Amino acid sequence: MEEVIRQAREYLAGAALTFADANQIWKKLKRGDELSLARRVLEQLRDGKGLVGAVPSDRKLKRELCQQEALLTSKDLELSATLRHDRALEILNEEFDLGDADLDGDAETLGIAGGIVKRRWGDLGQIEDLRRAARFYERGAKGELGDDAYPHINSAFLEDQLAHIGDDPDVRRKRTKGLRERIVRDLPPLEKVPVDRAWFNSATRAEALIGLGRYAEATQVVRDSDQKPAPWELETTARQIAAVVHMQMENPLGVPEIREFFDVLLPNAPDAARSAMIGKVGLALSGGGFRASFYHLGVLARLAELNVLRHVSALSCVSGGSIVGACYWLALRNRLLQPTPMIREDYVELVQGVIRHFLDAVATNLRGGVQPWKVTVAWRALREKGALDPEATAVALEDHFYRALLPGQGRPMMHHLPFTPADYKPVFPDSTQFHPGKHNWLRGNKVPVLALNATTVNTGHAWTFTPTWMGESPWAIHEAADSIPRLEWSWYMPAAGWKMELGRAVAASACVPGVFAPMEIAGGYKNVQVQLVDGGVYDNQGVMSLLALNCNVLLVSDACGQLLLEEQPKSGLKGLALYAKRSMDTLMERVRLAIFGDLTGRLQAGLLRGLMFLHMKAGLDADPIRLEFSQESYDLHRDKLSPSGVRKDFQQTLAELRTDLDAFTLDESHALMACGYQMCSWGFRRDLALRKELYDEPLVGEWPFKAMLQEITSTEATTPRRAELLAALHEGSNLRI
Repeated sequence: MEEVIRQAREYLAGAALTFADANQIWKKLKRGDELSLARRVLEQLRDGKGLVGAVPSDRKLKRELCQQEALLTSKDLELSATLRHDRALEILNEEFDLGDADLDGDAETLGIAGGIVKRRWGDLGQIEDLRRAARFYERGAKGELGDDAYPHINSAFLEDQLAHIGDDPDVRRKRTKGLRERIVRDLPPLEKVPVDRAWFNSATRAEALIGLGRYAEATQVVRDSDQKPAPWELETTARQIAAVVHMQMENPLGVPEIREFFDVLLPNAPDAARSAMIGKVGLALSGGGFRASFYHLGVLARLAELNVLRHVSALSCVSGGSIVGACYWLALRNRLLQPTPMIREDYVELVQGVIRHFLDAVATNLRGGVQPWKVTVAWRALREKGALDPEATAVALEDHFYRALLPGQGRPMMHHLPFTPADYKPVFPDSTQFHPGKHNWLRGNKVPVLALNATTVNTGHAWTFTPTWMGESPWAIHEAADSIPRLEWSWYMPAAGWKMELGRAVAASACVPGVFAPMEIAGGYKNVQVQLVDGGVYDNQGVMSLLALNCNVLLVSDACGQLLLEEQPKSGLKGLALYAKRSMDTLMERVRLAIFGDLTGRLQAGLLRGLMFLHMKAGLDADPIRLEFSQESYDLHRDKLSPSGVRKDFQQTLAELRTDLDAFTLDESHALMACGYQMCSWGFRRDLALRKELYDEPLVGEWPFKAMLQEITSTEATTPRRAELLAALHEGSNLRI
C-alpha cells in the first residue's frame, strides 16, 4: 500500500500515467481504505489530467467512474460534512438524472444515491435526509435483486430505522419484513455468484435473516462463505447488523445465538462484536481551568470503576480538559506499551496514579511560575494581547505535567506520540501496522485518538492537534454560511518544519484571550501568521471533534464556567469592562446550550446510541425572582440534595469556583473530584444504564477524595467541617490574577 500511495501522490503532483495504471491505483486505494486519496486520483482521472496514451470513450465505463467518484466524495472525511454529500450528488447528476422515474430499478445508481443521503443524515441529523435516503433505496429496490440486493437490504434497514423512531411504524415494519423475506427467498445462491461478489451476497442474506430473527441460519450463511472483504467493509457490515439487532432488543449479546453469529462473523477478534454493539465511544473533557481538570478526574475515576474507559476510542479535550486529558492519555500509553493486557483494576490503578501526579503538578502553581511582575501585567497585556506568555506556559506544562510521563525524551513532540500497543495482534494480513481509527474496533482496550482543541484567531474556526496531524478540520465548517477560507490540515512533516510540541499544543488549547497572549504557529501557510487561542472560544465542551471522528456514544464532562445571576451591574470603567465580559459570557452560554440542544436532537433522531452530558449546575434550583408586588405567596419545597446526590450548597459553590491555573488547595481539589465522581455515577445510571455492553458492575476503588465524597453527599443537619469548607470554597471563587 505504501508503494500505491507513493504512485498516487506522484500522479497528483504531475507525473504521467496511462489510463489503465491510474484506474488500478484508485481501486487499490479504495480497497485499502485510503478513500480521500482514491477520490483525488479518480477525480483527476475523470478530468483526463496527467494521462498518456489512449483514453477509453466507453459510455458505460464513464458512468461507472462517475458513480465511484460520487461514492468516494461522500465518504471523504477530508471534505466538510456540509459539502461532500451535496457535491457527491452533483457528481452523480452529471451522468444520471436522479429525479427521473425511468431510473427506478437502477440498483447501483440509486443505491449509491441512497448511501450518500444516508451518510448526510448521519453527519447532519436531518430526519428528512433519512426519509429521502429511504426513498432512493426504495426506488432502487424496484429492480431485480442482482447478486447482492444492495438497495433492497438497505431499504429494509432504513425502513426499520424510521419505524424505530415512530415514523409510520406499522406500514414501515410490514414493508421491511416483506423485503427481507424476498431476499431470503429469491437472492441467488452463493455458488451462482461471481467470486468478487460472493461476500456481499452472503452479508446481505445474513442481514436479512438477522432482521427476521433467524439467527442460527444467518450464522450458517457466514460460516459457509470463504470470501472475506476488506477490513473496512467488514466493519461496516458488522456495525449495520449490530444496529439491526439493537432495534430488536436492549442486550443483543445476551442472546447466545446472536453472540455466536458475531463470533463467526469476526473470528480471532472476540472484542469486535462488543465494539459493534456499543458503537464508537467518545469522551469530551471541557475547558474551565484547573477547576475543570479536577472535576474531570472524578469523572475518570467513576468511568474506570464501571470499566468504561477501555471502550473510549476518542478523547477530545479543551483548555483545562486538555491539561489533564493529556496526562491521562500519556499514562494510558505507558500502560498499553506493557505486554500484559489491561484489566479493569489496571484502569482504576491508572487513574489513581494520574490523580497523584496531577495533584503534585498543580501544587507547583503553574500560573504563578509564568506570571510577570504585577506592575508589568497591564503593559504586557496591551502589548502582547495577554498578560501571560503561552510559550513559557508550554515549557512549564512540559516540566511539571508531561516529562515525568515521557521519560528519556527531550521536548515531547506530538508526532512522537503514536504507538502500537504491546498486545496488538493483527487480525487481517494487511494490518500489521496499528492504526487506532482502523483497528480500535477489533480491540477490547482501545487506544483513544487524542484531540486537543484550540481556536484560530485568523479564521474563527476550530483548530485541532492530534498525534498525527494538526490544522482546521473541515467537519464543522458550513460553506453555505461561512465564506472564510479554511487553513488546510496536514500530517506532521518535521523535515518541513510542520511539527508541534505537546506542551505548546496544550498551551494553545488553554490560551484564554486577554489572560494569555495568542500562541503563534510559524510557517506552514503563505502570507498567514496563525494565532491560536483557547479552544473554548469555539467549542468549550469539545464535542465537535468527537462528532468529526464519527463517535455515536458521547460522554461529555462539562465543568466550564457558566453564566451566573448579576444582581447589581457595576458602573464606571470597571463596569464597562465587566459589561463587555458579560456580553461574551452570554454568547458562550448560548453556544453551550446550542451544543447541548444539537446533541439531544441527535440522540432523539437515532444518530447517537448514547449520551451522558454532565455539567456542574445540573439539578440546582433556579427559582423565579418575584416582583415586589407579586401575587404569588407560596414557598417552593426544595431538597437538600440535587438529583445527582450532591448537596446543593456544595454543588452551587463548586460551580462558582474560579477557573484559572493557579494552585488549588486539597479541599478544593478533593471537593471537585468528589463532585465529578458523584455526578458521573448518577448521570451514567440515568442515561446509559440500558447500554449493558458498555459497562460492568462497578468495582469501587480507593480514592483520596473519599472523605470529601461523604461530606458533599451528607444529609445530616450539620457536620464538623461543613461551615468551614463552604466558607473556604466560597472564598476560592475569587479569581486570583
